[in-house]
Amino acid sequence: MRTDKWLSEIEKFARKANHFRVYDLLDLMKTSGIPVSRATVYRAIKKLLSVGKIVQISNERERMFEFVNEQIHYHFKCKNCGEMFEFFSETIDNSIKEGTRKFKILLTGQNLILEGFCRSCCRRKNAKRKRNYNG
Repeated sequence: MRTDKWLSEIEKFARKANHFRVYDLLDLMKTSGIPVSRATVYRAIKKLLSVGKIVQISNERERMFEFVNEQIHYHFKCKNCGEMFEFFSETIDNSIKEGTRKFKILLTGQNLILEGFCRSCCRRKNAKRKRNYNG
């Protein structure tokens, strides 16, 4: 089946996934009984990117996407489990606005991803340290 015919179906599943990688989308669709090829999903993502419906929110090594949101937001990604969530910050927004005015630059896009360890992974690391320390 042609990519154009799959596009709306893939878009529907991508919206459910929130932040997604290609293989997340493939798994979600196959679990739902929709047999779609990896090539078709890649072509659909390329089309969604080109029309500005989605943006890439990760580095080149691990491509993650999300649908464009009118409200500016930022991302945190756990380096251990890969969990990603978004947050909003007026302080960061104001700093960016101040910087663009100060340096007289025209901002055409932004992508802020903070990396570290989520609460769950920190708890697991601390528990593991305590076990190792206590012998």
